[in-house]
Amino acid sequence: MTAMNRKTRGKDWAKTAYAAVLRAAEAAFGQDGAKKLDVLLRFRKKLNLKNPQTLAEKVVYLSLHGLPELAVSCTDKWEVRTYVAQKGLEEILIPVCGEAVSRAEDVDFEALPDRFVLKATHGCSMNYVCTDKAGLNRTDCLERMKRWLNTTYGTFSVEPHYRQLPHRIYCEEYIGGADGIVDYKIHCLNGKPSFILVCSGRADSAVTMDIFDLDWNPLDAVQAYKRHVPGTGAVPRPENLERMLQIAQTLSRDFDFVRVDLYNVDGRVYFGELTFTPANGVFPSYKPDFLAREGQKLSITGRVIP
Repeated sequence: MTAMNRKTRGKDWAKTAYAAVLRAAEAAFGQDGAKKLDVLLRFRKKLNLKNPQTLAEKVVYLSLHGLPELAVSCTDKWEVRTYVAQKGLEEILIPVCGEAVSRAEDVDFEALPDRFVLKATHGCSMNYVCTDKAGLNRTDCLERMKRWLNTTYGTFSVEPHYRQLPHRIYCEEYIGGADGIVDYKIHCLNGKPSFILVCSGRADSAVTMDIFDLDWNPLDAVQAYKRHVPGTGAVPRPENLERMLQIAQTLSRDFDFVRVDLYNVDGRVYFGELTFTPANGVFPSYKPDFLAREGQKLSITGRVIP
């Protein structure tokens, strides 16, 4: 076993053990209690879920008590494509290669193009980028996909909507590397865009994060957290910003809160995903005063808070 494999297995074991702790906490104190414990242990933050006020508290509350079934299906990276198409936005979907499969062995490598991206449908940070199929290490790729398929995302973060998703793998066409593509993550409150998180300059060690209002004015809202580094607000305004905001409004109309992730490649907008609990719903890279202001804007309409 290589040092990398030992390290990976060690992380998997730690996650499994942590998930067991959270399951025990959930059995004893309910989902709210388990989530508050998770956030305290991992982020050193306290959540008020009896009377949520900040954006983080309200997003976490919604994830535990107010997500509609539609949000669950739209969390699935394969099923959400149907939702996007039904909204009349099929042209922003990244083309796929084949169907979603539930076994790693069912991925037909021979049918894949020279460059592609394999993704799990049921979690985050489960992507395998291949820029040259001729040099692909299939053994490593298969091992990673099997590990994804054996992982129930949400068990080690108390995000119950992820637990309901089938475990599958699918393939998208390659539209560019992570180091060159800019992510536009439009946070929508009650069906309307509120602010835009831009992730750029991705590297193995860091991601540069800038937050803008809808007129592309930079906001003093990002704080350093692990790999997240505050930007300088120098990201150029995209020429088709209005189009992206229209797309975000269309896709967010059915939800109290959702983050609409878009790419902008050579002037063309592509859909990334819909995210209902960004950063576990805790937003550790956002400054507290910003979370407080945005929290005041968000109304929870799906369920009355007891």
